[in-house]
Amino acid sequence: MSKIKTWFKLNKHMERTFLPPSYKQEIYLRITSLSQENLKVEEYIQEFERLQMRLKLNEDNELTIARFIKDLSPIIANKVKLQPYLSFNDACHLTTKIAKQLIG
Repeated sequence: MSKIKTWFKLNKHMERTFLPPSYKQEIYLRITSLSQENLKVEEYIQEFERLQMRLKLNEDNELTIARFIKDLSPIIANKVKLQPYLSFNDACHLTTKIAKQLIG
């Protein structure tokens, strides 16, 4: 076996050694079935970002935002869709503000 000289190669080696072959598929299934339902908005955002990082998703900003909004509670999602946002962070901040307004 050759020496590992880069972070990328070390990361790939660690994944092959310590993660089951179905790891990415399981995480992908979790992120595609994630829904805010009984979670607070902050918990939903945290889980969404955690799963996204674990998958190392590199997708268009628009797709990430659409997936994020799609799984919010309908009351919050409908209000978020009416407001302008340019980035995923903007959508998260807006979602948090709307949730706080609705709670009280």
